[in-house]
Amino acid sequence: MSAQALSDALWGMLAAGGVAAVAVSHLAGAHLERISALVRRVEANRAAYVCVIVSWMWVGWHFFAR
Repeated sequence: MSAQALSDALWGMLAAGGVAAVAVSHLAGAHLERISALVRRVEANRAAYVCVIVSWMWVGWHFFAR
């Protein structure tokens, strides 16, 4: 298996896990928070908000700016 195929498989698994987590969070009695509640919680804390923005900048710089 090539490195590209392994990378694609891992990204696919991450995407599938994210979709599954969103689907489970919308079920009645779920123990997972919805994404909107998570975003509201992060936006309420300025330090957490800055950490999220800096993290997205790091991801963009290292993975997508090639």
